[in-house]
Amino acid sequence: MKYKEVEIISEFIDAIRLRVDVFIIEQGFKPGWEPDEDDKISRHFIAMADDKVVATARFREIGKSEIKIERMVTKKEYCGKGISRGLVKFMIEEIKKLKPKKIWLRSQVQSQPFYEKCGFKAVSGPFDMWGVQHIDLEYQGKQFTNSL
Repeated sequence: MKYKEVEIISEFIDAIRLRVDVFIIEQGFKPGWEPDEDDKISRHFIAMADDKVVATARFREIGKSEIKIERMVTKKEYCGKGISRGLVKFMIEEIKKLKPKKIWLRSQVQSQPFYEKCGFKAVSGPFDMWGVQHIDLEYQGKQFTNSL
């Protein structure tokens, strides 16, 4: 598995295509939600297997000391193989270079256990966003757990 920051337009297009497949086609969010304006100000990351993008996420700075991870998706047939965990770990290492005071994300509630195993902790209760229950989680700076 190769983890990297998006470097060329074809990687970016493949990442957006994967987000459309997961968020719009599989999960039923409204068309037009992907891509969004924050793509222009975000750093994008991918996981590649056999020269194909199989997972993606982005992060962006909010203010001067806060980083938000967003749009984390994994191709369905690659779920449960540790790929997303590896991508989060890779991104956290890149984010740490920026020395933010806070790293956080907003996740669908069903993904909370995954992010907790990646060192995040819930900092909100569940709330509705686009008809789906979400939760805010903040990175606690802990090591990743070995279990998925």
